[in-house]
Amino acid sequence: MGEVWTEEIELAEEGIEPVEPVLPVKNINAWLAQQSYSPLENLNQYVNTGKVMGTRIYGGAYNFLRIWEFIEVVKAQSWQEPQNVQLLIQDEPDERFTLYTLSD
Repeated sequence: MGEVWTEEIELAEEGIEPVEPVLPVKNINAWLAQQSYSPLENLNQYVNTGKVMGTRIYGGAYNFLRIWEFIEVVKAQSWQEPQNVQLLIQDEPDERFTLYTLSD
């Protein structure tokens, strides 16, 4: 939530999701568009348990994504709290997700 401005946190507490993703996600989505991929989608909208998520979760499913290049794009962003950014990636042959942090 460190990437979200105070007013957006207040909106989220009221159950109102901001329309625009934060700048690092916009930049990552711009890179994905240049590669002819769809943007990351905010997955919080699919959680309906009566409680607002305490974080933002974005995701996507891509064929032939250059994973290491994608990781470098994510790392290159100006995150306000880079220590809290996590990537979970499951490549085609993998049975489970691999966790990457910006310090990896």
